[in-house]
Amino acid sequence: MIGIALRRIDIQLSFCGRVVQDGVLMPGMSVVNAPGLVIDGLLRGPTDVLHLHIPNEIIAECGRYMESRGTAELPSGPSSARDPAIERLGMALLEADEFGSAFGSLYADSISIAIVTRLLDTARKRNHSERPKASGLAKWRLKRALDYIDGNLGEAVSLADLASAAGLTRMHFAAQFRGATGLRPHDYLLRRRIERAQTMLRYSNNSILDVALQVGFQTQAHFTSTFRRFVGEPPNAWRRAQNIGP
Repeated sequence: MIGIALRRIDIQLSFCGRVVQDGVLMPGMSVVNAPGLVIDGLLRGPTDVLHLHIPNEIIAECGRYMESRGTAELPSGPSSARDPAIERLGMALLEADEFGSAFGSLYADSISIAIVTRLLDTARKRNHSERPKASGLAKWRLKRALDYIDGNLGEAVSLADLASAAGLTRMHFAAQFRGATGLRPHDYLLRRRIERAQTMLRYSNNSILDVALQVGFQTQAHFTSTFRRFVGEPPNAWRRAQNIGP
């Protein structure tokens, strides 16, 4: 079973009674649960996870194909960093129901195989990589930084502000934040601003400009371009798709 996070999720995961994840899963991060493993999860907020069951024979077939490029295994446990490709593949898989039964099944199988091969290739590269990686932030430092971001989305937030909240220098904070989340601090800040904007667009009648200003953007044009980059369409179009009034 492969679980793909489609939003920021604060969770504690245990495999057979052993804690393997205690903190934030970012969109694009995945969790692999092999047969026979008992998994327990404690959610600390909203969740949006795509659960994908992959038959063992498909994993074995993909692994045999990739063996010529190095050992390929799909290890159990959470991924260490977000993968934008996995996130996009997960979102694409959600569209399978929109197709007819025959074509929809073929579409879903193809996307599922792409997900498996991506995870196998990532694991293979990680096993053969000798490049040292920056350690992630300590959990308490990460929580302070994330809480600071969520509490100041409408304000100007600098790297120095975040580093100070976590009790580190800017250089050490930036590297360790990326090691913990898979994102640069500025990219994470933008993602959280867009997520807050989506909530406001969906559940309020505020204008696009008002929403942009309330989540920390100085101009509607910058907000619109950033929204399109993260969501795939401009805020007006996204709001209409949610069947929400203008």
